[in-house]
Amino acid sequence: MRADKPIGTTLLLWPTLSSFFILTAGNPDLFLMSLFVLGTFFMRSAGCVINDYFDRNFDGKVTRTKNRPLVIGEITEKEALVLFFFLLLLSSSLLLWMNYLTFLMALIGLMLAIIYPLTKRFFSIPQIFLGLAFSWGIIMVSTAELNEVTEISLLLFASCFFWIMAYDTAYALCDKEDDLGIGINSSAIVFGENVRVFFYAFHIISLSVLILVSYMLNFHFSFYFFALISLLLALYQGFLIKDQDHLKCLKAFKNNNWLGLSIFLGSIAGVSL
Repeated sequence: MRADKPIGTTLLLWPTLSSFFILTAGNPDLFLMSLFVLGTFFMRSAGCVINDYFDRNFDGKVTRTKNRPLVIGEITEKEALVLFFFLLLLSSSLLLWMNYLTFLMALIGLMLAIIYPLTKRFFSIPQIFLGLAFSWGIIMVSTAELNEVTEISLLLFASCFFWIMAYDTAYALCDKEDDLGIGINSSAIVFGENVRVFFYAFHIISLSVLILVSYMLNFHFSFYFFALISLLLALYQGFLIKDQDHLKCLKAFKNNNWLGLSIFLGSIAGVSL
């Protein structure tokens, strides 16, 4: 479940919580927010479990994942599936307090979460599917709060998608050599020597879309201070990945927790001041 590694949950939470404030002009439903916090934890955990189940025959050949529970026999395949469905049950129970449209969006989100681990085998850039799955919470926030998908929510979704493309490319660099050896696809492999160009481009597109949203909604100028911090963090991450050292690439990936927090704080300031 990676409960001991909460960064996966926080990377999901920052854009989701930001969208709550942006889409409601600073007046989110706090009960709904609490449900989404719980749901994010449950679904991220479920995603980790099903990912490990599908990758159980590959993880032992990758340095970073060779000690995962299924690989070393700490748990059985059946136990993993039981845990996966239990987490889905917990997550789906939260939908009892949400509208029908959000329930439908949740089904699409579930399909994306299940499909993503398999795309590494047949799709050259599986990060695209991860970007869709990890950004889907924004669409669900829009339907839960507004009972519709708006232009702004689609822009927020796009911004989050390109941010995920950036940080998961840095993450993929950690396993690039191992992935090449076992035939697993990733953006780090496809982009090759141009990986930093794409990395910067994804970050710039993500921030540019957010700035467009801030202009459309007339955010307080304080938002741009946090946007500048986010840009500086993205530049720092690009410096870390330049030599494709796996430890520095992992550090660049984890640094996105601060970038996400910066955008979250900027979103609150932008709509509240």
